[in-house]
Amino acid sequence: MEITIKVPDPAPPEIIQALAELVARIGPGASVTTDTEWTVDRAEKLLRQIQPHTRNLIVAAVEGKGFADGAAFRKQYGENSLKGPSQSITKAVKAGAELGYWGRSMTSPIKATTPDKNGWSKTGGYYLDKDLVPIFAEALVTVQEDPA
Repeated sequence: MEITIKVPDPAPPEIIQALAELVARIGPGASVTTDTEWTVDRAEKLLRQIQPHTRNLIVAAVEGKGFADGAAFRKQYGENSLKGPSQSITKAVKAGAELGYWGRSMTSPIKATTPDKNGWSKTGGYYLDKDLVPIFAEALVTVQEDPA
């Protein structure tokens, strides 16, 4: 039997606890899956967790309609500006899972491209899935208007 339960995002702690207890009582074969879709609310939470210089990478990807060009980003923010932001985003995604903002299987919204042809071991840029561009664009507006 398959049962689907939908709860608000993020799920209240008492619901998470009740589901965990239910799965434990059922035993082997029981599982809980969470959706891994980025929503505006989740994007806002991620954007609030990362530093402004890291947020610039997502801004560049949104402004580039899904692509943040590595060379252009380095030219604007400095030669070492792409050392760390994607790793910081990945860490923030993991932290968000720990905080219950999304499931542990949530992945980073940003994906690196192949190396830049003009620079040894430098990425050519980063992709933000086209479906995520409007989601992160809306979240960026909210975060920029109310950074708290």
